[in-house]
Amino acid sequence: MKAFNQLYQQHYTTVFRVAIKMLGDADEAADIVQEVFLTLFQTMDKGTVVEYPRSWLYRMTLNKCIDRQKYNGRFLQLDSAPEERVEDQTIEKQEARQGVQEALAKLKPEERALAVMYSEGLSYKEMAGATGIRFSSIGKTLSRTLKKLEAELKTKKYELY
Repeated sequence: MKAFNQLYQQHYTTVFRVAIKMLGDADEAADIVQEVFLTLFQTMDKGTVVEYPRSWLYRMTLNKCIDRQKYNGRFLQLDSAPEERVEDQTIEKQEARQGVQEALAKLKPEERALAVMYSEGLSYKEMAGATGIRFSSIGKTLSRTLKKLEAELKTKKYELY
């Protein structure tokens, strides 16, 4: 139980952030986070050792988000994108964030997952473990995904870098 609590404390925010980037809805993201940690608890309760918990949590979160999107029969709806509560944000930043959300919504779920993990600073090894893509293919797949994202952002007059 202590190991689970420690993992929960360390990774809750990250798992929630990934879920909200994938789904664009805070309520759905919270549901996913609850499902992920419930699954982790049940796995650990059976005595199974989760060797790489960070990768495991990313993988489980991404899988559950993709399943939710398929179940809902839709991808990110622009009107459900999370609203920022920071009052001092400029209109430019808000528009840029909305542009990125729109561009992400046009990616396939697996591509969106890679883009989200890249934005979270995961290593190629962690991305490979979380997505099931071979380590040797991560760089090229990520490169293609970022080029797609960049092309989409350019059509909206935004820059990726």
